[in-house]
Amino acid sequence: MTALLLILSIAAFSSYFYIIWFWYLWLIPVLLFLIFFIYNVNWISFKHKTNSLLQNYALFFVWIVIQFWLFFLFKFFDISSIWSICTIMSINVLFWFLSYIVKYEDWKKIAQFAYYIFIIVLLLLSLWNYGVETSLNVFFYMWILTFAIVGFIVFVFSIKYKIEDYLNYQFLILALGSFWILLFKQIDNIYIFLITSVLALGAIYVLIFRILSNKPPTESEIKEISVRRILAWERVLKEVNKNREFSKKLYSFVFGFPNFVKYWFEFANSLVILILIYLYFQNALHLAWNMEQIFYRLVTVGFIINVYLLKRINYTSIVQRLLTFLVINFAIYISLFSAFWWNIWSVVFLAIIRNIISTMMVFHVHKTKIGTYLRKIDYLFWIFTTMLALVVNIVLLFHSNLAWWLLFPIILLYVGIQWISLYYSIKYINKIKEVPKEDEKELESL
Repeated sequence: MTALLLILSIAAFSSYFYIIWFWYLWLIPVLLFLIFFIYNVNWISFKHKTNSLLQNYALFFVWIVIQFWLFFLFKFFDISSIWSICTIMSINVLFWFLSYIVKYEDWKKIAQFAYYIFIIVLLLLSLWNYGVETSLNVFFYMWILTFAIVGFIVFVFSIKYKIEDYLNYQFLILALGSFWILLFKQIDNIYIFLITSVLALGAIYVLIFRILSNKPPTESEIKEISVRRILAWERVLKEVNKNREFSKKLYSFVFGFPNFVKYWFEFANSLVILILIYLYFQNALHLAWNMEQIFYRLVTVGFIINVYLLKRINYTSIVQRLLTFLVINFAIYISLFSAFWWNIWSVVFLAIIRNIISTMMVFHVHKTKIGTYLRKIDYLFWIFTTMLALVVNIVLLFHSNLAWWLLFPIILLYVGIQWISLYYSIKYINKIKEVPKEDEKELESL
């Protein structure tokens, strides 16, 4: 309660000084705020955890408050917002570097956290003042700048100082993102860029799968092989595998991917298809069978193949599973509209038939090889997207210019057939017993 009252007091002081045009007097409540935390909060080290969220992250909060005070102080001296934020970001980078030199562990997290916070502030300011295109360019520049900063820490500071393991993975993500930005800047045709991105992501997923599938032998396994060779009168002297140590390090690095790396790989695949859907709605009136239609389908097929690869390496979350079924249904409707040139009755008739068949396929897919890659949550998303298609088909029926005496019986018949099949499909899904897939068993045991 005391902290809340103090924060409200700071807000009141700041508002008053804003009205009278004396930004620098905001220093007074900020100093009082610092004194309060010095005497009441365990902020010297994060090792002393308490039950209070405010106490555990007090130093983060205080540092952010101080830096926002600097921002408003710069504004008082008529320094532009962009230059103020860039200066504060430079201060955070300097503290980030110094934290390794003076070995102050907490400031590594604090400075990095504040640096990212002000990148977000810079992006929001650019979006507000200059629009989407400029803010996107700012995002690209900040990404490459962060890539350079993290790379400097990983390759230079690691020579003398111990760095955190997550920075190596962060550098990997920043490097791949910088490569993606370079592709975006060099390729003028957005569709070719999307196809290139899908192929590059697929190659990365295959590489990860190959690395995880080839676990290097342990020392005990190597000794066991040597004893067997001796007993079999084989040649004892064998060629030393010079790449064995590298293979072990590479396997350990890939196997130890933290969750944010896995989510990034999944998000990159989802981002490609979301950009494609956005482009489709921009060009919805141009659905003739031209090169763009071919690109739509190539990117969609590439996305689905990449989802399969992500499943094989167990990098698939609920969002990706749902998006996959939505994209499949979206691609089907694109094909129907493209083939029949906005002839709604033909589109609706085929969409209804397809939706009913799709619901009935749930009973059979589980027994096929495709079913081995689907979990119970996948089937539930399948049913969910089928219900969405039911709503879309009914809306399209109302726009088909059929007479009402014919329209309502068709809708009632369709809804009845669809709901009966959905009901028995859900009952069938609930009876499915999930057994861990062989590849997931292997990855979990590694």
